[in-house]
Amino acid sequence: MTTPSAPDEEARQAEERQRRAEILHGISEHELGRLHAGDLPWEQWLASAHRHGHLGFANTLLIGAQRPSATDVRSYEEWKAQGRQVARGETGMRILSRGGMPRPVFDIAQTSRSSQGPAASLTPAQVMKQLHRLAAGLELYVDRDQSWTYTGRPERRIVIPAELDDEQATTLLAHQLAHILRRGDRPDPAGEEPTACHGVRRVRADSIAYLVLAHLGMDTSHLSFPPVQGWAGTDPRANPQAALKTVCEDVLSVAGRTRRHLDTLPSASEPSRAGGEPNVVQLSPGSSDSTSPSVDALLAVHLDAHAFYEEHLPGSWAPSYLAERGFTVDIQALWQLGYAPQDRHSLIDHLRGLGHSDETVIAAGLARRGRDGEPYDVFRDRILFPLRNPDGAVVGFIGRRPDEGPGPKYLNSPETSVFRKSELLFGLYEGRGRLARGSRPIIVEGPLDAIAVDLAAPGNPVAVALCGTAITTAHLDSLARHTDLNTAGVVLALDGDHAGETATLRAWTTLAQVTGPVEVLCLSSDVDLADILHDQGCAGVCEALHLMVPLADLVVDASIERSGGTLEFAEHRLAAVRAATSLIARMRAPQIARQVARVATRTGLDTTTVTAALASAISPDMASDPTTAAEDFPLPPLAGPTLDPAGTRTPHRANQPQQQRRR
Repeated sequence: MTTPSAPDEEARQAEERQRRAEILHGISEHELGRLHAGDLPWEQWLASAHRHGHLGFANTLLIGAQRPSATDVRSYEEWKAQGRQVARGETGMRILSRGGMPRPVFDIAQTSRSSQGPAASLTPAQVMKQLHRLAAGLELYVDRDQSWTYTGRPERRIVIPAELDDEQATTLLAHQLAHILRRGDRPDPAGEEPTACHGVRRVRADSIAYLVLAHLGMDTSHLSFPPVQGWAGTDPRANPQAALKTVCEDVLSVAGRTRRHLDTLPSASEPSRAGGEPNVVQLSPGSSDSTSPSVDALLAVHLDAHAFYEEHLPGSWAPSYLAERGFTVDIQALWQLGYAPQDRHSLIDHLRGLGHSDETVIAAGLARRGRDGEPYDVFRDRILFPLRNPDGAVVGFIGRRPDEGPGPKYLNSPETSVFRKSELLFGLYEGRGRLARGSRPIIVEGPLDAIAVDLAAPGNPVAVALCGTAITTAHLDSLARHTDLNTAGVVLALDGDHAGETATLRAWTTLAQVTGPVEVLCLSSDVDLADILHDQGCAGVCEALHLMVPLADLVVDASIERSGGTLEFAEHRLAAVRAATSLIARMRAPQIARQVARVATRTGLDTTTVTAALASAISPDMASDPTTAAEDFPLPPLAGPTLDPAGTRTPHRANQPQQQRRR
């Protein structure tokens, strides 16, 4: 009997892990269907989300399906580190790791010393105090008895009717904070709560409130929810289960962020940052004796900086400039754009006044020190586009200068512990829901291009912008969390200038890992989608979105032009074939026959010669017989209408028909 080699055994184990992962994914999808159908009550899922939400949405379903009574779930090693031992004979539950692979976990009831005291509980009045302090940390004002005159910004005021008892008042405050902490949402207007909040919006806010109140130990049995199908829908064309999944992930994300804020609140004995002003405390901005500001401190300073930039937008040149280019005031508000004043110290002075240390502001990338040691603002006289992490928190900015202003056209926040430009995409957080419902992602170069696509084609696709960097695998991973790239694929729409074309060709190596269709918008030289919106309006953008060619075609054509020149001489044509086939050899099997036919047509050589060159590129150490190589890569007939899209000339930028190049 032959003993399997180590590589074979590793491959077998990897295949088995993948099989088990697929089974777990299937179970979670089945449970999602039960949740949508009402067989799994929404309140039951919320209870699981309260206990296990930190493990991710899929695992809240998996744990509930395997052990509904589980309360505290950890791995064997984690229990061991806690001084507990998994009892003999206990079978672990299987959940999915962050990498999507199965891993075993055990409930606390499966360990020695499994007795667990009752969770600490708070009265509604005690929970109200906690939420008051959270609101104060967000610079919000909770007005319950209206015993004092409020003179601040109206949108910063949360009115709680005096006639509500503590339980009702606390629940309403948690509901309103859920709206506020969810990016792009707004609290219900005072006095209009029953009509202003309904359907999925109300379910989402009440569900977040449920998780926050449960986290603080308050009884949540008074909260009730309508049937899932009543607000998630039942029309299969709208993919209601995907929409339901998006809501669940949104609930977990906002509730998790809220819990982190609550857990970092200073003790009640600490002084407020604004003297006698009511209800004002600071949300963990970091202390001066810390060498590295915390993540919460960086998020808090970005939150305040964003509010500052938003306040300065109306009085600047930016609104009229944006409106003239097709981005109305309403669009500017929808995307929460801001403006950085020209003064070198306006932001740093403002943030100091709110209690943020210079070290925190500098660590956040919002200021840097000059030669004299004094900090100054990084962004000055620029339109500011907020960059959000997967939770929706602002973690950086893209700043655009005036057309004739000094410096680079776009200036990005430097990388920090909360912002990595190789991972984040502008517009991904805002478009995540539509991606989950099947919209196709388009990768564009600048934030205005992304907003132009969203304005011109609001239903489909979803445009996301790079943050001044090349496309990375991490970018694709971020997209893949919201859409199936193997089905939807990706469209690339970088600027039509030389730099944009070069970036498009370089992106091929990264995008080659996407098995779905990868296409490119053929934009004219020195034109981007924002320019098309300005010159031709939404109709022009929609027209441009249809001028796509496969990225593989573009890459192969470019290699032919670079290596073969005018293809006038036989040696030039052979050089072009060798260059093209070296790329084709790295493509997926379904693309190979089509590209061989295209190269033969472009160079004027027969398919046998091209196929032989391809065989040599695949196995350069083996001399291939041309006849055998041609049989190994069967090709479609060289005549007939079926070859037309594959074998004819591709609309490459350098030789597009004039009517297709018009913008």
